Formats: sequence, C-alpha cells, structure tokens
Amino acid sequence: MNLRSIGTCIIGAAGILASGALSSNAQVHRRTQSSSAAEVAAEMTKGKLSPAASKPRDTVVLKLKNDLRSNGRVVLRKGTVITGVVRNVKCAEGSASQSIIELVWLVPVHQGKGSRSLSIALQSVMQINPSEKSGREKTDVTAGAVAVAETERANGGQANTALLSMPSVVAVDKQTSSVIEAGLGSSFSNTLFKVGRGQLLTAGGSWQSLDLFSHLNNDTLITSVGKDFEISSGAQMHLLVGVNN
Repeated sequence: MNLRSIGTCIIGAAGILASGALSSNAQVHRRTQSSSAAEVAAEMTKGKLSPAASKPRDTVVLKLKNDLRSNGRVVLRKGTVITGVVRNVKCAEGSASQSIIELVWLVPVHQGKGSRSLSIALQSVMQINPSEKSGREKTDVTAGAVAVAETERANGGQANTALLSMPSVVAVDKQTSSVIEAGLGSSFSNTLFKVGRGQLLTAGGSWQSLDLFSHLNNDTLITSVGKDFEISSGAQMHLLVGVNN
C-alpha cells in the first residue's frame, strides 16, 4: 500500500469517527431536549387548606403569575388555572404526630406546540395575610377528571424524572417516609422526595413552618408539627413542573 492510499484510509477513518461522534452528540442533545423542569410562580385564588377543616375531594385553585417555559417555548401561559384536589387529610393528635394534607394536581392542557406531559409539585408557599373569606370549595371539576387523578396517584404513577434535576428535590430517608405513611394510614409504592418548605404567618403574629413532599407524579404532601395550619386565597406559591416531550 502506498502513502497516498494510507493517507486516504486515515482520512476516511477520521471522517467515520467524526460522523459517529456527531451522531452520538445529536442523540444526547435530543434526549436532553426531550424533558426539562422549570419553576413558576402562582397564587391561590380560591379555596382553603386546613387539616381541621379540609375534607377529601375539596378543591383549591391556583393561577400562574408568569408564563411557564420549557426549552425556550411557552408550555402554560400566565393566568392558567391549576386545580388541586384534596385526597387525604390527617389532623395531628398529641405531641408526637403531625398534620398532613395530601393533594392531587389536575394538570391543565399545555398551550404550546407538540405533545407534552406535565407533572406538578408544590415547592414553596408563603402566606402573610390569610383571607377571612376563603372557605371549602365545592368540586367544580368533572368527577371523571378527579377519579382519573386519584386512580393514577393510588396506582403509584411513574415519577417525572425531569424534576430530579431541581436542586430542592431530595429523596427522603425511610424513617421520614414511614412517619408520613403512618400518619396517613397508607403505604407508598414510590420513593418520596422532599421538595421544599412553606412559611405561614398565624393570626397571633408568629411564623409556622411547613414541609413539602411529593412522589413527583402530580401529588403534594403538606406537613406540619402544629395541630393545624391554614393556606387560603392570596397565598404566594412556587410550583415545580416537569415537562416531558
């Protein structure tokens, strides 16, 4: 084989390797673009969450304060309404227990191009001026939609892995998960994650802390060591939203 032939072979091999590398990078890029997680501000506009007063199937309504974007594209527009349905409630009894409210989020239809599935988790809540007018909301969504959400949650729907990229999302230890399971009187088939925290200013002027958990499948568990807490209209929130294309 002469030098020209050897040179041609080397150039050809380099071209194949470069082509393979580009193809691999493109595949990684497509996988990266296929899912994402974002944070968006919201405000509670209807309903109230209280371990002492809330009942299963009560609803609360949130409204987005900004556009939700994924990979630069609008997925949900500012003003989009998101409904939360109370699935389970536990009011603390004694010093060793905690109050818990479990919610299922009814995901709105995305408003961008292409097919996407969304998963919502509550990351933070802040309430300074509780509304005196907020009461229990009658379920104003279809019974079928509520039943579907409850069934998916009960069957241990798949966690949205896009949300694992958010710094505030951390898997909890078995002891913490067991305490919450015992409080609700049910067992979890999926991993439970600590998602964030909340702060509420009580009528007496003191601050009350909340811990926020989720299985990352359109659910939120709000817990507090206090016997009762109240989240009502005007509460400022941040949601974590996982977007799978």
